[in-house]
Amino acid sequence: MKVYIYSDSGVTAIDGRTLEDTRTECIQLARRKTTEAIESSGIDEKTQLNAIAGIYPPERCEAIKSYIAACRNEYLRCKALILAATSNDEADAVQFVAPPVPEGL
Repeated sequence: MKVYIYSDSGVTAIDGRTLEDTRTECIQLARRKTTEAIESSGIDEKTQLNAIAGIYPPERCEAIKSYIAACRNEYLRCKALILAATSNDEADAVQFVAPPVPEGL
């Protein structure tokens, strides 16, 4: 946990987390961001299942599957960087960047 100490000279942050705790926290955040990106694009669980089953036109099914795959690839990129981090600051600096939502969803 980060602790902030306030004094007349400013704010000092003390990071009491272990590197393993930070990695776990950052991976969980990347996972949440992945889910948020998919859901905010309008692809809820029902839509995902319908795309897998091929209920929508082929172009829409492919767009949905491609977007989910792009989000998963971004998550895996973040996870690899977080696991390779050698400090808490390095792990905290990894940012999930949601891919652009394709047309036709």
